[in-house]
Amino acid sequence: MQIKIERREQVNLYRRQKERRFCDHIPVAAIVKYIVLAIAGFLLFRAGQACALAERGYEALGGEVFTLLLPGLYWMVSRIIRDTLGMKGGGRKW
Repeated sequence: MQIKIERREQVNLYRRQKERRFCDHIPVAAIVKYIVLAIAGFLLFRAGQACALAERGYEALGGEVFTLLLPGLYWMVSRIIRDTLGMKGGGRKW
């Protein structure tokens, strides 16, 4: 009786995931979009802070602070809309 020995590729899933780079599974367009949103939030914050200073006459933080959270708010609202449309569409992925 003859025994055949084969060399096969390793099937360890953890090693395969480790080989992927960061850019492989995150689109560059999404990274650019959130960077632009962060810059826009910062610029809106500075403009809101200047307007609030002119109106109040003293330096304080108010509602203009929420513009710094613009990327996070955009992500949350887009997820809610996507999930809602997915439920109404019969489970379609958007």
